[in-house]
Amino acid sequence: MLSLSGSDQVEAALCFYKALKVYPQPRDLISIYDKTVPKPVLDILAEMIASDPSISVGPFGAGSGSDSGAPGVE
Repeated sequence: MLSLSGSDQVEAALCFYKALKVYPQPRDLISIYDKTVPKPVLDILAEMIASDPSISVGPFGAGSGSDSGAPGVE
């Protein structure tokens, strides 16, 4: 797996966030992200989503098999 620097992780999260803003079914896209996007990028993305009330995705990361107790990420 490629290792991303901190700024690269933010750039990656921003790209995923922008896609989420225009995707017609954000919960479906979050499910895909949860299975494919590295955790550090998901953590940043979760913060972006939490700060934007216009995105309604419900519990981020639910149903992914995560048992970490952290809302939104695995």
